[in-house]
Amino acid sequence: MTYVRCPNCGDTMHEFRDLEGDEEKAAARLALGELLAPGEVFVAKAYHRCTYNGCRRIQRKDRWRVGATLPEED
Repeated sequence: MTYVRCPNCGDTMHEFRDLEGDEEKAAARLALGELLAPGEVFVAKAYHRCTYNGCRRIQRKDRWRVGATLPEED
């Protein structure tokens, strides 16, 4: 886990973990679809997720400003 800034949590610092499971990775790919540059390929290992109280933020490990919010689980 890493300790980084989370824009969804009021720009405060929180622990982030790697994306887990195929379902979470697929949801991340969809959520980030519009943010990826033309020709850029989604690589799950380049992203991590905030672990704070139900936060659904995912963001790049090397650029915290590049990210999205996962949709609510059904």
